[in-house]
Amino acid sequence: MYKECIFSDPPRDHCFPPSFGALSLRSGGCEIYGVIYTAQGKGPRPTMLFLHGFPGNEKNIDLAQTFRRAGFNTMLFSYRGAWGSEGSFSFSKVLEDSLAAVEFLRSDEARERFAVDGGRIVLVGHSMGGFAAIKTAAACPFIRETISISGWNIGLDGKLLPEDGAAEERVRGLVDGAASRLAGTSPDALLREIAEKKNEFDLRDSVSSFGGRSVLLVGASQDAAVPPEMHHDLLFEAFRRTDGVHVEGAMLDDDHSYSGSRVALAKTLLEYLEERGY
Repeated sequence: MYKECIFSDPPRDHCFPPSFGALSLRSGGCEIYGVIYTAQGKGPRPTMLFLHGFPGNEKNIDLAQTFRRAGFNTMLFSYRGAWGSEGSFSFSKVLEDSLAAVEFLRSDEARERFAVDGGRIVLVGHSMGGFAAIKTAAACPFIRETISISGWNIGLDGKLLPEDGAAEERVRGLVDGAASRLAGTSPDALLREIAEKKNEFDLRDSVSSFGGRSVLLVGASQDAAVPPEMHHDLLFEAFRRTDGVHVEGAMLDDDHSYSGSRVALAKTLLEYLEERGY
């Protein structure tokens, strides 16, 4: 891996330069839109799929560009009903769309057009994207490395809503602030889905699927959106207690968007993947 990728560009490969491509994928009968940043070199190359949060104001494009410089293809997309993608939004559809994106990266088209190595896909999710990364990896045993950044355990919040007034106020604030940016939904519909699928959406019930695989959980100590003592610590402990799972954790002193530690966040991910042999 190119170790200076955080701060500088690699020597240019004039035979196989880096490139950029716009994507249109099908999921649930709808077009969902994304981009892929292809790294330089002949390939095939490992590819990182970045899953954005709720509703996706922060898309972590700086991380996608950093890891493209490090030799990864990097892909970002918007879920149904978000940021111009067709259809209506729901948390269940986020999971369906994430699986569709993984399926694309495993396709002949991805290999031929973008030199994607379908056997080396790394999922990276932020906030709701962390929820999607864990759930998607649980359904895809060929994914060896999963990274969750301030992952939102939506199912845990669903269980807390009836009994924890502070959690109810926090989650209500999240859905009220996001719903206007998402098509085909409302704050009440989103809260209903969180409550109705609290068991299905609890990430702690997915950890048993990760035997023989690796997970990095990154948290932010000043995170008011998904407080780390609930959403990071409890999930980390569930992974730690599961036989055969290699789990690592990191805690940065920052807010939910890592506003003051973007370089530190990139270094945390880079060092983890270097340890995993990339």
